[in-house]
Amino acid sequence: MAFLDKLGSLAKNLGDKTNEAIAMSKLNGKITSEKALAETELRKIGEYYYGQFLSGGQIEPEILEACQSAKAHYDEAAHAQLEIDRIRAAEAAQAVTTASAGPVCPSCGTENTAGTKFCRQCGTKLVAESPAVCPQCGAAAEPGVKFCPECGTALSQPEQAPRPDEQ
Repeated sequence: MAFLDKLGSLAKNLGDKTNEAIAMSKLNGKITSEKALAETELRKIGEYYYGQFLSGGQIEPEILEACQSAKAHYDEAAHAQLEIDRIRAAEAAQAVTTASAGPVCPSCGTENTAGTKFCRQCGTKLVAESPAVCPQCGAAAEPGVKFCPECGTALSQPEQAPRPDEQ
């Protein structure tokens, strides 16, 4: 009987500890939830005072310093965004310039103006690069691309113009 009593006592202790752990877990969840709600309310207070600062309202000196610091951070973020926009615009302009460049001579490598039929440097006939068409899906691809950008099928490359020494 002592064994069964000890086993019953052990089971009761285990149940009590489990209940305590569940209660502690619930309380920890409540603490986290309440702190998050308090942070939300504090954020509202901060947004109110920052709005007052931006509209030129009267602000206490302790808060004024924090508002000025926040504005400086917002200004830096806006400056960084302008820099990103400038870089993207420059990349887009470069892509347009590169795309509108004329054909490159397969013989000497000279870049010629668009519409030129013979190389201005060595006189080799220039083959106008036409966009490749995917045999699988029919999508157009830029000249020189080896695989379809839509489905990944290998594109057959057009024959290159013969080099002058091969003629």
